[in-house]
Amino acid sequence: MKFWVLTILSLGVKLFAQNFSLYTGYGATMQHNTKLGHLITERPFFLEADYSKSSTGYYAWQRDANFPDYGLCLNFQTLGNNDKLGQSIALAPYLEFPFSKKQKRVLFKMKMAWGLAYLTKKFDVETDHKNTAIGSHFNTFIQFRFLWNIKLSEQWCLNPAITFIHVSNCRFSVPNLGINTLYPSVGIQYQLNKSNHYNIPQDSSTQKKYHHEILGFAAIGANEVEPPTHQKLAAYSFGINYYYNARNNQQFGVGADVFYEQSFAHDIRPTDTSQVKYNFQTCVTSGVKLCYAYNFGRIAIPIEFGVYTYSPSGKLPNGIFYHRLGCRYYFKNGLVAHFSLKTHFAIAYHIEAGLGYRFFIKKKMK
Repeated sequence: MKFWVLTILSLGVKLFAQNFSLYTGYGATMQHNTKLGHLITERPFFLEADYSKSSTGYYAWQRDANFPDYGLCLNFQTLGNNDKLGQSIALAPYLEFPFSKKQKRVLFKMKMAWGLAYLTKKFDVETDHKNTAIGSHFNTFIQFRFLWNIKLSEQWCLNPAITFIHVSNCRFSVPNLGINTLYPSVGIQYQLNKSNHYNIPQDSSTQKKYHHEILGFAAIGANEVEPPTHQKLAAYSFGINYYYNARNNQQFGVGADVFYEQSFAHDIRPTDTSQVKYNFQTCVTSGVKLCYAYNFGRIAIPIEFGVYTYSPSGKLPNGIFYHRLGCRYYFKNGLVAHFSLKTHFAIAYHIEAGLGYRFFIKKKMK
C-alpha cells in the first residue's frame, strides 16, 4: 500500500510540480472574541507541504502579475487546544506572486490560498460543549502568507515568512466564531526544474480595454443562529460596484449593497426566546463600500469594506462595519460568477454564491 501511495505522489510531482516547499512554525491563536479566551491554552503549530508550478507568461495577465506560481498546499495545524479544538487538516489551491518585476536573489512575495479544512473536534452538546469556536468538521480554509524568497543556490531557496490562517464554516453551522492563527514561520523550497518564459504573451484576451466598468450582482446564501437549532436561514445580497481599472490586474472602486438576511431578524431580538418575524423591518439592511479587486486573467479576488447606512429597525447588533472577501470569474459575454464570504471583521456571517453582469464605460485605456 505504501509503495503505491509513494508512486502516485511521485508521478504527481513529476507531472505537475516544478517546486516543492515545506513550511513550519509556532505561533498564536488570536483571541478576536472574548468567548474564545477559555479555549486558548497552548501555542499552535503547523506543518505544510506545497507543490507549485511557475507561470510562463503565455497569458498576458501572468506578466502583469510578475509570473506568479500556482499550486496546491497540504496543511496540518494544531489550534491552541488539542483537547477542545483538536487539529486541522486542509487542502487548498493557491497563487503566490512576487511584488518585484525583476528576478532578484531576494524576492518579497504574497501567497493566497482558499480551500477546505477538516477539523478533528467540533461543538457537541454531550462530548465537547465548551467548544464555542467551531460547529462542524468541514470548514473553509483561508491563508495569507508574506514571505521572502532567498535564493541559496540554483535549486534551493530559504523562505522566512509570516503566515495567517483562518478556518470556519462561514456560520453555515453554529457555533462559529472561527479560529485565526498567526505564525512566524520558515520554509525551504526545492526547484525540481526550471520554467521557460515566453518573450511575448500568446493570449491577451483578458487585457482590459477601458478604464471604467460597472458590475451588478445578486447572490444567495445561508447561515444559522445561536443557540444551535440546525435551522438554515436564507440570506440574499444585491450589489452594484463601480470600478476604475488602474491597471490590467488592479481595480479600485466604490459601491452599494442591499441585504435581506433572516438571521438579522434573530440578531435584533431582545432575548433568545423572543418571537421572530421575517419581514422588511426585521431583515433588511443596506450599506456603502470601498472596493478593491486583484485580477488574475478572468479570476478576480475582491476585497470590500462596507459601512451600514440603513436599517429599518434602527439596530445594528453586529456593528456598523461589514466586509466581503471572495472570488469572481468573468465570462467572455459579460456574465460574472460570484462567490464570497461576508464578515463583521474577523467573524464570518454568511457565505454566498450568485451571478452578475458587467459592462464597460467606453473610455479606452492607453
